Formats: sequence, C-alpha cells, structure tokens
Amino acid sequence: MTLSNYLEASEMKRVELQRNPYLISAFYLILLTIAEWVTIYYPKWGIAAYVFIMFLLFFHFALVSGTDEKLGYYLIALILAPLIRILSLCLPYIQFSWIFSFMLVSIPLFIAIFTCLWLQGLHREDVGFASPKLKYLPLEAGIILFAVALGIAEYMILRPNPLPVSGPLNLIIASLLLIICTGFLEELAFRGLLQYHAVRVMSKWRGILIVSAIFGVLHLGNVSPWHLDCFFAGAVGFIFAIVRDKTGSIYGISVAHGIINITLFLIAPLYF
Repeated sequence: MTLSNYLEASEMKRVELQRNPYLISAFYLILLTIAEWVTIYYPKWGIAAYVFIMFLLFFHFALVSGTDEKLGYYLIALILAPLIRILSLCLPYIQFSWIFSFMLVSIPLFIAIFTCLWLQGLHREDVGFASPKLKYLPLEAGIILFAVALGIAEYMILRPNPLPVSGPLNLIIASLLLIICTGFLEELAFRGLLQYHAVRVMSKWRGILIVSAIFGVLHLGNVSPWHLDCFFAGAVGFIFAIVRDKTGSIYGISVAHGIINITLFLIAPLYF
C-alpha cells in the first residue's frame, strides 16, 4: 500500500467513525456519565463539564451537517441533555421561590425544543403531539395509574425533602407546575425530539435503548444507595419510550411523569 493509499484509507476510517451513530452515542453517553459523576462531588465543575459537552456537540454538528442531515439533527437534539442538567444544576443559585425557579429553568428549555422543531421542519406527530387511538387508551390510562406506584418506589430510593407547599390552592399550582415543567418538558425532550432522531439514525430498539440510557445517566447525581435511582430512571424511561412508540403520543407519559414527581415531592413525604 502506497503512502497516499494509506492516508486515504485512514481518512475514510476517520470519517466513518465520525458519522457512526452507535459509536457517537456511546462516546457522548460516556461523557455525560463522567460529567454527572463530577456533579456529585463538585457541582460547579459539573456545570463546566456539561458546557464543554454542549460546545463539542455544536462543533460535531458543524462537521457533519453538510453531508449527513439526519445525524446533524440527532446531534442538535442531544444538546438538550447537557442543557437540561446545566439549568437544573443552576437551580440552587437562583434567588427565587422554588415555583418561580422551576418556571425560569423551564422557559429556556421550551424555547430550545420548539426552536429545534421549527428549524428542523418537524411535524407535531413526529414528536408525539398526537392523540392516541381509542384502542391505546387503556394503555395510556394504565401508565398514568402505574405512575403513583412508581413515584412511591422512587421516594423509597431517594427520600427527598418535601417541597414547601401550604394550602390546597398552592398544592394544585405545584402539581400543575410539576406536570408541565418536568413531566411534559422532559417527555417532549427525550421521548419526543431525541427519540425521534435516535430511531431515525439507528434502529428502533437501539434508539430507544440509548435515549433511555442517557435519561438514566442524567439521574446519577441524585445520590441514592448503589445509584439505584439512575437504573430506576433508565427503566422508567424505557417503559415510557415503548408506550410512546406504541401509541405515537407523549400525552399519557407526560402526565405519568408529572404524577411520579408529584408523588415523590408532594404526597409520599407526608405518608412514608
């Protein structure tokens, strides 16, 4: 093999690795895991690590966007993962009540997601903005009811302090906020936009698995015995991903996600 042929073959392998969605997904999953580990001990350095991952994803997108549109869109969707963690890690430094803090964090995320939908020309059905068919309504109702048990299970793992809420009106407001700013927001990001692109660049099951793994890893910072919450969140994300794939809708799982957090932060601390 001549030197020119060797260099050409090396360049082809480099380009192939650069565009391989499986290797790319594994690479960024490892980076997210490292960043999440750092947040456990040094939260500010964890924020810096996530900022680095965001810039790396932007740079990677610039490299492939001209030749592989699907992969480029997938990389842009992946940016939501570090962005969510950056904003959530900044939450303790925001000098507002927890209700306004949640709202302030969710606004830029909603803007980022809907900007992606607009720029990528996606239809509402692509990301789960669709009413499920009548035959899937029992599945939607079942996952919503099952969410109460999942919320209790996660409370047993984490034992968080209850959110400061007093009075029925504040309880209703807090519940709606958790459904919209955690349940709907995260399902739109992960089971809506990210799952749509992951399935396009990989197979259905591999796409679902990688999105579920990313979702689970982002809960590593929730300190729990043997990091059970990381595996618990990944398993719940996998169940939600299957429901989303089956029904074509994120409405039911968004409500279920919100109910898990309502049970975790508002209800379970009062009874367990």
